Amino acid sequence: MRPLDHLRAAYWLTFGWLAAAILFRHFSGTDPAVTGLFYRPGAGFPIARIEVLSVLREALWNAALGVFVLSAVALVWTWRGRVLAGLGADRWGIIFWLFLLGPGVIVNLWLKNVSGRARPDQTELFGGAAQFSLPGVFTDQCAQNCSFVSGEVAATTAMAVALFLFSAPWRGRWALARRALRGLALALTALVIVQRVGAGRHFASDAVFAVLITLTLAWALEIWRQVFARRD
Repeated sequence: MRPLDHLRAAYWLTFGWLAAAILFRHFSGTDPAVTGLFYRPGAGFPIARIEVLSVLREALWNAALGVFVLSAVALVWTWRGRVLAGLGADRWGIIFWLFLLGPGVIVNLWLKNVSGRARPDQTELFGGAAQFSLPGVFTDQCAQNCSFVSGEVAATTAMAVALFLFSAPWRGRWALARRALRGLALALTALVIVQRVGAGRHFASDAVFAVLITLTLAWALEIWRQVFARRD
């Protein structure tokens, strides 16, 4: 399995964080402008009423939970040196801890419960009563399960990382299948982002920072894995 280029990944992650911070914090009209593309006065957010997108979003959320449960079982199974689906305990551990710490602890247990950021359709900009607040600014416009950041985007991103790891050993005649699976993983993540933003349930920044948090955690877990691999 080709090792991750940690330095290059760090450069791209740093660039992503800086670009997102500048775009959404210093150009404060970005979030309302993007959300406004999907909003219709008097009609709200039409994408929210597209049933097939809502069903697919729910299916992807359940699939992400399934991958998390699978990673827990696989981690126990491979703990004593066994391999499952081409992955050992070290990489199943990355998937397990990525889901648990990313979408689980950092996003849903912490940020969504303490950020206080109202969802787009709850703000006065789009028919609600709450005030708009910038991403990363903890406020009191939402009591729990708030907008910052998107739990579903974080979970789908974690699932995409899992699919990248799962398909990494595929070589030779399986190379095309690897590219197809990874392309599907990226497409599904993009679809969830569009659905959550287009339905007025999250600002664009909620989705972008959810992706960045998840990818940064995955990068850190891979470094941690290689540190312990060298010790062994």
